[in-house]
Amino acid sequence: MKIQILSLIAGIAALASCNLTKDVEIDLPAYEGQPVVECYLEPGKPFRLLLSKGYSYFDPFGLDSTFLQKTLLNGATVTISYDGRTDTLYNVPTFELSPVKIFNYTGWNIVPATPGKEYTLQITLPDGGGTITGSTSMLSPVPIDSVVCDFNPDPRFDTLARVLTFITDDMSTENFYRRMLHYSSLDSLQQDFLVTDRFSEKPMIAFGTGYELKQGDTVYNTIYHINRAHYDYTESVQLAIIANLNPFAQPSRIKSNVAGTADPIGIFTCLVYDRDTTIILK
Repeated sequence: MKIQILSLIAGIAALASCNLTKDVEIDLPAYEGQPVVECYLEPGKPFRLLLSKGYSYFDPFGLDSTFLQKTLLNGATVTISYDGRTDTLYNVPTFELSPVKIFNYTGWNIVPATPGKEYTLQITLPDGGGTITGSTSMLSPVPIDSVVCDFNPDPRFDTLARVLTFITDDMSTENFYRRMLHYSSLDSLQQDFLVTDRFSEKPMIAFGTGYELKQGDTVYNTIYHINRAHYDYTESVQLAIIANLNPFAQPSRIKSNVAGTADPIGIFTCLVYDRDTTIILK
């Protein structure tokens, strides 16, 4: 037995002394930067769109004064058609401060809020760069029924509260939601997740927080009613971010609802939501 143990120890020592690392060179295919479209039609606001180019995972790019110039795709012809009319989005940069958003194509007209209205996107890139198309329709917002502030029943932590947000789901059709939660301002994101109504057997759906809020805190509850394309796109972006952080994960494909000869990725959809602002009071 002693001889077997000594042999095992000698074998482990021999393996430990070996150089088990090996450099491997992998030839990656060249990445041609795809155009990236993000267009969210928000009722009551102008038609706006962000058109940029994608980068390879290993492409160097610095966040200097030239970043926007290198990243934004300018000079394209962008139109959105609906109700037998066509609106042009001009290559004019615009900004929104709370929360921060940037667009490089903006129209003069306001997005109608009519549920069921259908929209068609057409983009022609300059210098024969190809075309991009997409379509979507306006959904109805799902209102927040109530927001309940509930303080911790444990007397040791009874100064801390949670917030419960309730909506009523239409169970006659499959619905998709995006829940966002901000504290203090719309730039301080605390929760951002997707959910379908398939998980609920009752029309009443509740979204909650932990017991982490104090008296005087401001909470912004936002419930987006989104379509399947928006759900799939956002979920695939979140999975791609997770995959990029894991060296052993397979790359995750972005699920887009835009197409065309320009080989684009991105999303063209409507953005309808209900938002409630709550100040925690005991």
